[in-house]
Amino acid sequence: MRSLTPGRRLPRRRRRRPAPQSHPFWRLVFPGVVVAAGIAVLLLALTGGRAVLRTTVANVEEHFVIEPDEPGYVELVEATPTLLSLHTHNGALAGVAFMALTGIDAGGGVVLLPADLVVAPPGGSPEQGEPLAGTLARGGVEAVRQVAEDMFGLGFGQVVEVPTEGLARSIGPAAPLPYLLVDDLIEVGADGAQRVVYPAGRYELAAADAAAVYAHRNPDEADGNRAQRQRAMWESWLGVIGRAPVHEPAIPPSDSPLAPFLRALGAGTTVVEVVPFESVASGPGAAPVQFLGAESRAWLRAEARELAPWPQQPESFLRPRVRLLDGTGDPAIRDALADDVVAAGGVITVIGNADAFGVEATQFAYHREELVNDPITNSIAIELGVDMTLMELGESGADVVDITVTAGLDQAAR
Repeated sequence: MRSLTPGRRLPRRRRRRPAPQSHPFWRLVFPGVVVAAGIAVLLLALTGGRAVLRTTVANVEEHFVIEPDEPGYVELVEATPTLLSLHTHNGALAGVAFMALTGIDAGGGVVLLPADLVVAPPGGSPEQGEPLAGTLARGGVEAVRQVAEDMFGLGFGQVVEVPTEGLARSIGPAAPLPYLLVDDLIEVGADGAQRVVYPAGRYELAAADAAAVYAHRNPDEADGNRAQRQRAMWESWLGVIGRAPVHEPAIPPSDSPLAPFLRALGAGTTVVEVVPFESVASGPGAAPVQFLGAESRAWLRAEARELAPWPQQPESFLRPRVRLLDGTGDPAIRDALADDVVAAGGVITVIGNADAFGVEATQFAYHREELVNDPITNSIAIELGVDMTLMELGESGADVVDITVTAGLDQAAR
């Protein structure tokens, strides 16, 4: 037995109290919450796993911009803007004007062709040719286009017919036009009598009168005289636009095909020429015939190259399309070849740099097999002094290229 210390009582045994009953939330709701959370975690794990498995790394594309002085740089060449305007009066041709915007935004040139200019086949006689007015009457605007493409040696951005009424409407914003008429303009009445409709002298011509003078031709007058009057009219018209403080109000309406050309031609240095045709008479007392001979044709093609240094591909015949590349690192060597390529009959559609510089000998590659024996194509190679043994059939080029010429260091010595 355990002894007791005197004066100390034994501890009293406490009575146990029953635990309070738990809240219904913990007994009924909380277990469901735990189960739902577990299911949610499981679903999230499965979904996340699938997402990770299905995730792909996108390819990163880095775009490199090649500068014009770097190997591999190329660009398409925009043709010089050109227009062939056929001026008609009462359905008959009164004159043809070729316009080119050499300076694009300002300046260029106009070449005028008489309506009665006879175009003979190369090497042919005037008797074998046909006047432009006859070509229009026979085959319409498209027939004149084909003849003109052969004369100029290039294509035209537009070929349009401008009747006298349309010409007057185009002149309207610039009228009145100062004009010196050096000859009386005469017309023949139904009774055969002649009367002067515009006496020689100085005028301030209203638009309708300017267009009428432009189309007028005196009885039995050589059509070259009318072409010179037309030249003076163009010079006056462009002069009015050029002197205007603001050009826009003086140019033709926006729906006129002449509007963009008059805007640019009037704003810069512009030359207006009449083709230097040749005249021959078939016999004593016969009226002289004005025709485009060999010298006239050569002048016209040279003038066309001057006014349209980047010619357009004609529709009626093929000028080989050339990709002109610099293989030297000196673009001036490549650029010096451009005139030779065009003069030899090519049309430059792409210009730029070879994939690498340091090319020793100029390379010349055909992209169409039928051009291997083409005389125009071969004339380009000859003009450039290409070693014929280095000419080869290259891979098929783009739709805009027939030939690739890569300028080599050998061109620097030419």
